[in-house]
Amino acid sequence: MGPHVPPRYGFAALGGCCFGLGVLHLTHAGPTVGIALESVLILGLSGVAFYTVRDLPRWGISRSGQWRAVRIGAGTALGFTGLAAVVWLIWLIGHHAFKLPFLLSFAASLGTAVGSRGSLYAVKADEQLTEAQELATLLSINDRVLRHNIRNELSVALGYLTEIEAADDSPETRAQVATIRDHLESLLDTSERTRRLASIWQTDARCSVDLVTVVEEEVAQLTAEAPDATIRTELPERCVVRTHPSVRVAFEEALRNAVEHNDDVTVTVRVWRDDAVHLVVADDGRGIPRIERRTLRNSEETPLEHTEGVGLWLIYWAVNRAGGTVEFAENEPGGTAVRIRLPDRPDSDGSAGVDSGEDRR
Repeated sequence: MGPHVPPRYGFAALGGCCFGLGVLHLTHAGPTVGIALESVLILGLSGVAFYTVRDLPRWGISRSGQWRAVRIGAGTALGFTGLAAVVWLIWLIGHHAFKLPFLLSFAASLGTAVGSRGSLYAVKADEQLTEAQELATLLSINDRVLRHNIRNELSVALGYLTEIEAADDSPETRAQVATIRDHLESLLDTSERTRRLASIWQTDARCSVDLVTVVEEEVAQLTAEAPDATIRTELPERCVVRTHPSVRVAFEEALRNAVEHNDDVTVTVRVWRDDAVHLVVADDGRGIPRIERRTLRNSEETPLEHTEGVGLWLIYWAVNRAGGTVEFAENEPGGTAVRIRLPDRPDSDGSAGVDSGEDRR
């Protein structure tokens, strides 16, 4: 087709052909009730193609994909017509011949109706698969860039800052260097967290993890780094679960988010098992803004609605890969409660959900 011909004209042409077959059948076969009903059936099926003309923009399919859908629809119509011709020959050989014009018209219209709608689903699924594969490639490239280029460049910049600080020991220079170093180290930390986020998707392994040991190790390390934070634990003797190894990352991020984003905070960590395995990190800090919880619940970032960092996304995707669910809820009387629920057995589909959980304890 020419580059300026909209794909919807192709579906309109398919619908017009079927409509013409219905009118032709009505005018040539005679004005009887049976013929009228047959023609109405053909005309009704042609309406599906006309509806597709109106519905096409909603699918978000590329122009080339839309033309591909038109070709699939036309091919389906021809296939149904050929099948009808074969069936008619079989009936003819058996001396039970049916009216060939109606049979072919009906088959063409039915094929057009099925092809017009089915082709959109097929093309849409194919384009989404292609996009997912391209995004996976882009993620791999991004991971390598963050791992090597950005880290190396930031390390060089931090090294020069040390030399500048040594060369000029004035209070003003020290303050400026400290500000620059804070921003560079924050960017370095973000690049490392993004790299960890990519690495979560690069493994689908399962291993046995004692959540009690994980909690005790992470709490001990964070207490040493942030002695002003108060961290309380309510733990059983052991809680071993077979899950994705990234569960440790999810707990580490939940605990560090509670301590690093709040001053003089008290954090409570609970682990228990009933029909599933539960891990809760609750704090009495400022809480997660509602817009960030909504972003995580929608599982996507938009220009006007996004999280400030990758820490919450690390929690979400780590639990997702483990086949569990995570809930970012308001704590009472204030603060945030991150509730992680893991299946006691490996979940083959790896699905996870997010609930804002404002009203639940």
